Amino acid sequence: MNKATIYKLRYSKKSKRLRIEVVPGEIRVVAPVGMKISQINGFVASKESWLKEKLSAFASLEPIQPLLPYEHSAEIVVLGEKVLLKDCLNHVDVSGVEIVKWLDGQLTGFLQKKLIKYARQGLNPSKLRLGNARTRWGSCSPKGVIMINRRLVHAPRDVVEYVLVHELVHLKHRNHSNRFWCSVHDCLGDVKPQKKWLRLQGAFLL
Repeated sequence: MNKATIYKLRYSKKSKRLRIEVVPGEIRVVAPVGMKISQINGFVASKESWLKEKLSAFASLEPIQPLLPYEHSAEIVVLGEKVLLKDCLNHVDVSGVEIVKWLDGQLTGFLQKKLIKYARQGLNPSKLRLGNARTRWGSCSPKGVIMINRRLVHAPRDVVEYVLVHELVHLKHRNHSNRFWCSVHDCLGDVKPQKKWLRLQGAFLL
C-alpha cells in the first residue's frame, strides 16, 4: 500500500473523524467535510498492513451468493443450502419481485420458528419485520420492533439465528455490555464463527 492507493472518498457532514471501510475489492473512506486530502492520504497509508490483510481475505473467498437480479433458472443459497429456484417455485417463469417474496417467506418462516423458541426465555419483540439496511444486519427499536436484513436469507441458519438473538437480547440490554454478551452466549454458546462469517462472507451480501 502506498500513496497511490485507490480508494473511494465520501465527505459527510455527520462524520467527526476519518473512517475506513473495506469491502470486497474496494476501500471506502468517509471524512469530515473540509478535511485535506493530504491528511486523508496519510491516514490511509498508516493503515497499510490492515488494509492488505482485509483485501487479501476477501480475495481468497468465493462469494456465497451472486449479486442481483435473481434468475428463475439460477442455483442460489437459501438458509445455507443450495437450491434451484425453478424447483422451488410453482410457475414456469416468475418475476424478480415474486422470487424476492418467496425468499422473504423462507426467511420469515425460519425466524418465526426461532421466535417461538426464545419467547420461552422471555424474549418477545413487539413486531418482526424484514429490511434492506445497507450497513447493518438487524436492529431493535425502543418500541421492541426487530428488523432483520432480508439478505440474510442467503446465510447459514446458525448465522441467521445469531443475528436474531443479538437483536432479541437488545430488548433487555440496549448496549453491548458484558451482560449483553453473557445473555447472547447463554442462548447460543460461542458465536465467534457466526461473527466471522458476517465479517467476511457477509460483506458480499451487503
